[in-house]
Amino acid sequence: MSPQRAWIDSTQTKECANGMRLKLSEQESTHVVRSLRYRRGDALILINGEGLVIDGRIESADSACSIVEVLRFRQTPKPIPEIIVAQSMPKGGTMDDLVRNICEAGASGIIPLESARCEVKLDADRTRTRMLRWHQQAAEACKQSSNPWCTDIHAPQAIKNWLERLPAKENDELRLLGSLQIGAEPVGNLNLQKAKKITWLIGPEGDFTSEEIDQAIGCGFIAVTLGPNVLRAENAALACVVITQALVAINQSGS
Repeated sequence: MSPQRAWIDSTQTKECANGMRLKLSEQESTHVVRSLRYRRGDALILINGEGLVIDGRIESADSACSIVEVLRFRQTPKPIPEIIVAQSMPKGGTMDDLVRNICEAGASGIIPLESARCEVKLDADRTRTRMLRWHQQAAEACKQSSNPWCTDIHAPQAIKNWLERLPAKENDELRLLGSLQIGAEPVGNLNLQKAKKITWLIGPEGDFTSEEIDQAIGCGFIAVTLGPNVLRAENAALACVVITQALVAINQSGS
């Protein structure tokens, strides 16, 4: 059986070296010792969310503070293209499911947005609570998927403000607006060979308003359709990430 993965804080790994001893947090230690039943001498993979992958061996299996010896390590490059999902926040726990799913799928970033038809309006306290939970989910998704790069989760913001602050679109950047409008470009027609960054803008139940769509198109977004069916927000976001990755692989293999 391949070793399980655990999270290590990046502050401990700035000068990683073979033979180093690293301390797991109490939360990670409890999971490794009590849930996974790992013991002294067992192999364990550590990831820090910044591309570092450490092959380690448990030196001390303590549910309060386990110690792991570094056997070897490697720094993995950031995935190219970056895939960013700018999502109008759906109601209830749907946004939590969305964050977990697209983090597991390998999205580089998530930008939660408040739009005119968005039912979620977060005050400062609720924003802090949600951000904490989303960052925890992103770390768990790294461990689950074995992705060494953690998804960057931005603070929620109004779509109008976000679009106004967007810099001019670069030549190697694609901005895609999920759409069911007649005339929207089928996703399979996209050529992603030269793209270094791909941003998907996905609307709420009821879609964006015409004013929001016009503003997005004015910022360089292209209306793109995934097909004839209307997907729930969390499924649309996941589909965008996975389809993009598949198209990138197809384009690269054909180049």
